[in-house]
Amino acid sequence: MTQERAAADGGGSVQVLQKSARILDCFSATRPRLRAADIVQFTGMPTSTVARILRTLVGENLLQRHGAEYSIGLRVTVWSAAAGAGSDLIATAAPLVARLRDRSGESGGLYIRQGEARVSVVQAESNKSIIFRGYVGQMMPLHAGAAGKVFLAYDPAALDAAIATGLPPSTPKTVVDKTVLEEQLAEVRRRGWAFAEEEREEGLNSLSAPVFGADGGLVAAVAIGGPSFRLTKEAAERLSGVVTECATEISRGLLYGGPPPP
Repeated sequence: MTQERAAADGGGSVQVLQKSARILDCFSATRPRLRAADIVQFTGMPTSTVARILRTLVGENLLQRHGAEYSIGLRVTVWSAAAGAGSDLIATAAPLVARLRDRSGESGGLYIRQGEARVSVVQAESNKSIIFRGYVGQMMPLHAGAAGKVFLAYDPAALDAAIATGLPPSTPKTVVDKTVLEEQLAEVRRRGWAFAEEEREEGLNSLSAPVFGADGGLVAAVAIGGPSFRLTKEAAERLSGVVTECATEISRGLLYGGPPPP
């Protein structure tokens, strides 16, 4: 086999892997079962390509087929358990997020970035009656909500990815003007935390701070979320130290020892 042919075959294998990942990314806690037509719509890939990859994923137990619908396979479930057990970030953050929940009285969460979205990897639900209810695996936009603003403020690639989406509004209070957004992000960097009012969901406010890894790069955002009548601007000012302290403790657990980057 020539080098050119080998390189071409390798590139094709990478493309298949990327397409398979895009298909698996379509599934979530709110979309546990999908039809092939749904996956075609979500990915924009040709029907024949989706059908071929679905057959392979089912054969490898990465997906299960239920008539005309598909769901995540047991093999992925095993990987999920291993990922959670082996993640320094999750192991470090989980008890600290639970303590943040107890100290703030609001639901706490930890988020990582995936492309133009943020994904919940740790959740600790408030014990109060009216609360924010998130779930592990939940995907949310980067430009709406406090945790998303943290990613945009400290990660230029995240900001580029968000702007590329066109900044679609989730509520009337979602910031969709690039200039206004950049002004807000400068303020986030200045004070070290972000506060958002009803940007992703009406009646829901959030407060977030950055988590840094050993190399000083942003790895996650820790946040609390609660009803707007309780998590007000005044409450955010009061609780900002609690949230930033939690973020600092997680960062230290990941062996980060310096100040947040400017």
